Amino acid sequence: MSKSDIEHSSSGANPEAATTTDPAKPTLFQRFKTHMKRWWWVYLIAFCVVILVVVLPVIYVGVPNFASKYINDYEYDYSGLEITNPRPDAFHVRQKKQLSMGGGFSGSGYLSPFDADIKMPDTGETFAVFPVQRIAFDGGAELDIDQDLHLDCVECLGRLAVQAATNEDLSVLVTGKPDLKFGALPTAHLDIRKTMKMKGYDVQKFVNTPGSFNVTSVNLLKPPTKEGYNVNATIALKNPTPFSVEMGSVSFNLSMGGSDLGYIDVPDLTLKQPSSEIVMLGDLDMDLLIQQGIFGDGDGLGEVTIDVQGTRCEYNGEEIPYFAPAIKAIKASAHINLMDYASSLM
Repeated sequence: MSKSDIEHSSSGANPEAATTTDPAKPTLFQRFKTHMKRWWWVYLIAFCVVILVVVLPVIYVGVPNFASKYINDYEYDYSGLEITNPRPDAFHVRQKKQLSMGGGFSGSGYLSPFDADIKMPDTGETFAVFPVQRIAFDGGAELDIDQDLHLDCVECLGRLAVQAATNEDLSVLVTGKPDLKFGALPTAHLDIRKTMKMKGYDVQKFVNTPGSFNVTSVNLLKPPTKEGYNVNATIALKNPTPFSVEMGSVSFNLSMGGSDLGYIDVPDLTLKQPSSEIVMLGDLDMDLLIQQGIFGDGDGLGEVTIDVQGTRCEYNGEEIPYFAPAIKAIKASAHINLMDYASSLM
């Protein structure tokens, strides 16, 4: 047998030795599956970290912050607000209205009852604590206030009333920590710090603005009443404030050209919206009034300027210490044409 035949016979007897097969590579899915089997616990920990670091702060911090900012930025509407039954250290507050929650609060929930501290914005001194009842909302809410507000600092409210009567814008700081329950979210603990602003009014400008008040009747009382009143007048008075307020009995001293003209009492001053009918009783020096109308320094016959100075504010015989400073701060000059009332004065 030749050498070539021997080599051929050896290679044919063991074909597997002559052939080498490479193993197949695993697919991407197979490698991912193997990786997850080995490292799934790492991803679980990472997921939990994301929940703790991102999602929970949004729920427990972001939602309360959003709600607090929404309430702090809310423009409060004073329409329908009534202040009645003033006493030296308290008055009654009434308001019922629907509140629009806006697009930020689409859903149902409630704001828990809480005490709202009403503070002076400059000193932070609390002058009243207002108990806010539970407010439920479902895209909106109903505000229903009907309760007394007791004053811890009467002098503080008096300062605010003076600001309002002397054309200074005023504001109060309201703070509180209610709970907010919104849908299925956890209860959020809010921190309300809201500045409520109101525009003051210029009494001097008000009394001389056409339409501010209109004297509907003037009657001379002859003889004078036992209290000394010799004139009775009724006026339609526009309310310069955005709410209604019962002030009680107020008085004003009147003068003309530096001379004492007398005084007027308003037995029941209640400013309603949009206007009120006010009855006034006065003890006036009619001779001085007519003399000034004829020979005075007015631009025309019968035109006079009457200076007004507030002197008191009482309710049920007691001085109201937070309204009285505002009344006493009123100093104004009213320009009147006596010819409009000549038939009643003669």
